[in-house]
Amino acid sequence: MTVVTALPASSAAPFPSARAQATARRRFGTPWHWSLLTLGVFAAVLTTWGVGGSMSDYYASIALSMSRSWPNFFFGSFDPAGTVTLDKIPGSFWIPALVVRIFGFSPAAVIIPNALAAATAAVVTAITARRWAGVTAGLVAGAVVATTPILVAVARSNQPETFFVLALALTAWAATHALRRASFGWLMLAGVFIAAGFQTYMLEAWAVWPALAAAYLCTRQRWWRRVWHLAVSGTLSLVLSLSWIIAVSLVPASDRPYVGSTLTNNPWEMVFGYNGLGRFGDTTADTTAYRSFTPPFSGNPSAVRLLNSSLADQIGWMIPTAVLAIVILVALRLRLPLLVFAAVWFVTFAAMFSLVAGMHQFYTASMAIPMALLIGAAFAKARRRRVLWAQIALPAVAATTALIISLSVASNPGAAFSLPVAVVQALIAVAAVIAVVMEHRRAHARRLTAVIGVIALLLTPTSWAVVTMWSPNSTNPTAAGVASVSGIGGAGGFGAGAHSGAPGSSGSGAPGASGTGGGSAPFGAGHRGDGFSRSTGESGPSDAGTRGRANGGGALTRGSGGFTGSPSGVQTPAVGTVAWLKEHQQGTAYLAATFGAQSAASLILASDGGSFLPIGGFDERDPAPTLATFQTLVADGALRYVIAGNGGGFGGFGGSGGPSGGLGGTDSASTAAGQIRTWVVANCTEVIDAPISGLYSCGA
Repeated sequence: MTVVTALPASSAAPFPSARAQATARRRFGTPWHWSLLTLGVFAAVLTTWGVGGSMSDYYASIALSMSRSWPNFFFGSFDPAGTVTLDKIPGSFWIPALVVRIFGFSPAAVIIPNALAAATAAVVTAITARRWAGVTAGLVAGAVVATTPILVAVARSNQPETFFVLALALTAWAATHALRRASFGWLMLAGVFIAAGFQTYMLEAWAVWPALAAAYLCTRQRWWRRVWHLAVSGTLSLVLSLSWIIAVSLVPASDRPYVGSTLTNNPWEMVFGYNGLGRFGDTTADTTAYRSFTPPFSGNPSAVRLLNSSLADQIGWMIPTAVLAIVILVALRLRLPLLVFAAVWFVTFAAMFSLVAGMHQFYTASMAIPMALLIGAAFAKARRRRVLWAQIALPAVAATTALIISLSVASNPGAAFSLPVAVVQALIAVAAVIAVVMEHRRAHARRLTAVIGVIALLLTPTSWAVVTMWSPNSTNPTAAGVASVSGIGGAGGFGAGAHSGAPGSSGSGAPGASGTGGGSAPFGAGHRGDGFSRSTGESGPSDAGTRGRANGGGALTRGSGGFTGSPSGVQTPAVGTVAWLKEHQQGTAYLAATFGAQSAASLILASDGGSFLPIGGFDERDPAPTLATFQTLVADGALRYVIAGNGGGFGGFGGSGGPSGGLGGTDSASTAAGQIRTWVVANCTEVIDAPISGLYSCGA
């Protein structure tokens, strides 16, 4: 009798075991890993190549000020003296501030972290989509994020958006694991990432929860367990989301900066009023004296707002394709929890951006994540199951949308390239359709057909993303710099314009000479109850004042790539003004006071972190300081010079830094800034020999 002790090689299992497949996935060097690396490099090139030519003075000064001390870092102080915070939770600025603290200030130091966050979001989205429908889904989804025009535009600025997009990408990654496994732990991690998103962009992050909750309720487990998991995870997410607000609320007002963009020095008002309900109308604490700043760059609220002339060429490219993707995924029966998650997320964000009172175009960059997941999964599912109508419809709809949008913007300056590219995309879409039909007869051509299909999806948006590399704008970043823009400037960038960090340009900021920071007032015991500094009787250097500016040696330039400031503002470069103020400082804690944070921003940068008092905060509407506090600062010798300018508009230093005058009266007696301006003109002496007009000397 013959005993068989081993199977012949030919009878071995035809497929590797699950453990072997998992090991192969973990081993670097597979086509997937190389493709993912290529995607990451491509996204990084789009977002980082040549950055540094344009930055928002307002947000750059925040990163610089936060780098000066840990209290400034935590509270998000706008100025180095720690007198008033920015108008948001400072989460988006913590990493740029750390980079500035470690490497010193430069335009690249405040822009590159944002750029890398966007590139990382593309990679994370690819990894997530692969869990949905395989490698093809991952690569397509990652490519959609990497080439979303408005995301590339905002990533190349220092506007606080891309860290929020990264938090959303991480939320989707954790949520995917939670929904696939019905996992409580992964659900809690998704809630943690939503809380992280709240620290960067506040209430908008919570808009993901309806989608996540609805999706988790579709998982296969006992109903009470699903509800319990959601309740615990939601509570954890809520507590972590509110942690900064609670911490600031518990700190006495005398030991922290004034909370910017509030009437009551209250972080709850700043988050839920000014940055919350106030964005949908005049619903803040006192609408007769104060309202949220709603940038008028995106048209009026409506059901079709995302497809109007301001937004269609920024985010609208993929919206019809994303809607089609939902239909395809319903027909092909994608796992219900995943489909519900992405579809509800997409619809929620689309509705939110359609209804908000006013916004920058770049707010919509966060829609890239759910749209990418939907499109990537639909493309891959249709390819895998060889569903002819779906494979034809996706490139056809994408190409048609690109052609229509390109026709609508053809008359815009700089958009002439778009129409020829869209025509080429349409021709490629026709080729993709032919290839799909022929593929059923020639199966070996599937990979080539997939490549043609992806090009038919993304060619025109990619061209806009690429062109954006040569049109920097940190005031109101838009892809290719040709979107419809009208009205007043957005948050940041109103001051003395852009600082060019490119070789041979005229401005990488203030001169590279190291110099002191101009007397930053000490934090803590040196603060008054309203967040303003007492006179110290001497001018101490800022704690990092000797670090100097990276690659200095140029004067500040005005108005490059954005709104140039108030026409009534001063014409003398900020550097000369700072030098004069330092020469005549005479032991004051502040080099000077200006009206509005926008006006102070360029001076803070030019002085490498000098102390300038931003009267009225972000837009001159904050009662910080009050007239009585201002008079005390003058009487105590903490403040002597005031740059009053001529008032009435956004602008560089010397003008009104916020929406005064033109937006209804921060110069009026009803506001603290207006009262202070009146008092300064009546009681202080205008300095004739100063290099800036509108400079007043108060006190002895």
